[in-house]
Amino acid sequence: MRTLLTVDQLAACIHKSAASIRSDATRNPRSLPPICRLPGTKRLLWRVEDVEQWLAEHVQGLAATLNTAATDQPRMRRGRPTKVEVVARLRNKAMNIAG
Repeated sequence: MRTLLTVDQLAACIHKSAASIRSDATRNPRSLPPICRLPGTKRLLWRVEDVEQWLAEHVQGLAATLNTAATDQPRMRRGRPTKVEVVARLRNKAMNIAG
């Protein structure tokens, strides 16, 4: 027989609160491992194998973070650009057109 985890056991396993897991089960079920619902019950249960597989799928290695960091361009700041930024952008455009 396979072992099933309760909400409290899953909370300890993935370091989330039990209340957070209960709300995620209804509002955002994709943020949790697949739920095992037994017929005739509303109890939230998870198979250990499903939880382990779900955790393995969500592991990000150092290479993944380096690849995303290398391809990310510096993000624009939020809000209206400063006058200095606008002038610099206009100068760059003028240099590209003239050159």
